Amino acid sequence: MGSILPFIAGVTFLSIGFLALVLSLRALGGTEMTHRLHDFVSGETLQAPARVQSMTVRRNELAGNFRTRVMQPWFRGLGGLLGRLTPSRSLGELEHRLVIAGNPLGLGPREFYGLRLLFNLAGIGGAFLALRQGFSTPNLLLAILAAYIGLFLPTIWLKRAVRRRQNRVRKDLPDALDMLSVCAQAGLGFDQSLQRVSENWKTALSAEFGRVVGEMEMGVSRQAALRNLADRLSIPELSSFAAVIIQSDQLGMSIADTLQAQAEQMRIERRFRAQEQARKVPLKMLFPMIILIFPAMMAVVCGPTIPILVNFFRTLGGG
Repeated sequence: MGSILPFIAGVTFLSIGFLALVLSLRALGGTEMTHRLHDFVSGETLQAPARVQSMTVRRNELAGNFRTRVMQPWFRGLGGLLGRLTPSRSLGELEHRLVIAGNPLGLGPREFYGLRLLFNLAGIGGAFLALRQGFSTPNLLLAILAAYIGLFLPTIWLKRAVRRRQNRVRKDLPDALDMLSVCAQAGLGFDQSLQRVSENWKTALSAEFGRVVGEMEMGVSRQAALRNLADRLSIPELSSFAAVIIQSDQLGMSIADTLQAQAEQMRIERRFRAQEQARKVPLKMLFPMIILIFPAMMAVVCGPTIPILVNFFRTLGGG
């Protein structure tokens, strides 16, 4: 065992070094377009007024911290390289979940699979190192914890990101519908209202509205763009909104009245969801109270009486 561990560690570090070397060579090699872009940024092929803009571009490239400029691109590249080992048919659902989550850290499905593989290897390695110290109870618990974190942490993180973004969109939807209704009543069309909300409101929902406007500008019909919005986020309230707008457009109804009615309905549903979550609170508080609060209360209430009862029964037994 003592000779196997250095061998495994050496192979691991050599593999990481080889992957870093491959990524570095790919970044340094470049293509003709890469060299042209480099010449453009360096200002060698520009006139004097354009060189000021080039310096601004280079300052923007150097902006940010070490994590955003070095660590994240390196991890994305390494994850993408490892993610090529995954089958293509399992990437569709993961890509949809990443889109719902807003593509956190700029990760694609292959990059996420690669990072999950790295976490799995790290968890298994941590469990192995913990068990190598012995099979005592603390080491077993530490090994189980390391294996659980390495195997399930990326999936749990993605699920939380998906749920958090969906909840944020649900929360912002009634206010966004009010803003769309105000814009429509002011004389703007539905497309212009979407663009105005996306420009003046910086939320996840406004970003999705901006994507809808971009699709319509590229020639996609309004109905198809709204259906893409509903399919992209998989939120029932947003699907209902898209269906109502499509139906109103087909029947020639007033968009402003439709949006106002939709906003009122969304607020009612949001209040019902809040009431549902409030009713779940007592049940969620029951287990922490049983495990943490009730034993402390029993110790405070019954603790002082235990010595008195012990002395009482001792006196009775002695008598």
